[in-house]
Amino acid sequence: MKLSIIEPCGFTRLGIYSYLIENNNLDIIDSVNIPKSLKSLHEFQPDVILVNMTQYCHSAELSEELKAFFEYRHTARIYCYIDANYPDCEEPISITREVFILNKQSLTSLLQNIALTPESYMPGNNAGLPRMLFSDQEILVMNYWMSEMPNYRIARKLNISSRTVYVHKRHLAQKIKVRNRLEFCFIYNLIKYLFWPIDDISATPMSRQIKDDLLMIYKAHI
Repeated sequence: MKLSIIEPCGFTRLGIYSYLIENNNLDIIDSVNIPKSLKSLHEFQPDVILVNMTQYCHSAELSEELKAFFEYRHTARIYCYIDANYPDCEEPISITREVFILNKQSLTSLLQNIALTPESYMPGNNAGLPRMLFSDQEILVMNYWMSEMPNYRIARKLNISSRTVYVHKRHLAQKIKVRNRLEFCFIYNLIKYLFWPIDDISATPMSRQIKDDLLMIYKAHI
């Protein structure tokens, strides 16, 4: 297995190596940040990428480098860890079949498992994983919610009740294992790159009006 580590802290990189180094079947490279890793990833073609995404969770602005980075999910599994107490889950959460998110405290367990059974973390081993964590309607509600649109307007846009909007928001938070909108927004700054319109290959919205509205949200973050 080829594995890439992207981590700005030298001590953390050494700690990650200490868990993986005993497995001689792992070919490992590391980098201090995503911009510096892009060229090496193209040449190395890793099977698994471990990346500290904390700094990107702090920014709502669109990052072209992060958009380019997530293109590698088509050839590698990407495990994004953040230095926070959430997602409140011991196992990585599968946002898509190729991209997972976890808190930094859970990284140790992931590293131990990769060292023991690296073959189970290969990109093609996706049996049982859903294509996407969220339903199409949840993704639409999520985008409107993060643009600070009130519930009654979201309901009107999607032709559903305000109660249904509230239920979708609750399910979104439960799936990401966060407690409130602030924590969800922190993670949304990262996972939004996996959905249309930022991700060009994702399915487009249900109607022209929704498409136009989401494009406006997207442009507001450029």
